[in-house]
Amino acid sequence: MNSKILKTETQDLHDKIEEVMNSQLLFSNQFTLDHYQNLILKSYNYIAGILPKVSSDWPEFKIILEQKLSALYSDLKHLSIIINNLSPVVINNTNRHYKLGLIYIVLGAMLGNKMILKKLHEYQTFKGFPFVYLSQHQEDLSKIWKEFQTLINGLEEIELQKVIQGARDGYLLFGK
Repeated sequence: MNSKILKTETQDLHDKIEEVMNSQLLFSNQFTLDHYQNLILKSYNYIAGILPKVSSDWPEFKIILEQKLSALYSDLKHLSIIINNLSPVVINNTNRHYKLGLIYIVLGAMLGNKMILKKLHEYQTFKGFPFVYLSQHQEDLSKIWKEFQTLINGLEEIELQKVIQGARDGYLLFGK
């Protein structure tokens, strides 16, 4: 199945992003406001950068990405971070399937958001935080993920390789 190949071929970079995002600190009760801000800023820079590039090729994901970006605006406002000072990632590749790999990063992150959100609710530091980004799409995540996997599993080998490259590059861009 292509979706398993995609996960296997990108696992090393996924693991590195978890290190960059200090996930080990989250589960050892050492996660700070600075770590949370880093998560929100990196998520904003990534989604703000890919949204205009992937929307025309993958309109079925445009609404999800727009909603995620809107949620990030809310969280940035709560954190008093000025959007004008942020630097979205730059995407130059125009291949349609490469862009699907970039989307994979966002959808995959949504899977982990439920655990992150649950853990952050245990922290006194984050009492009263809206967590709009982390909460977004939790109720329909299973449907979104299954549809994405069906799409990936229907790809030809050459298309899958482009998705894998897009996902690998996406992880690198997210981690900058």
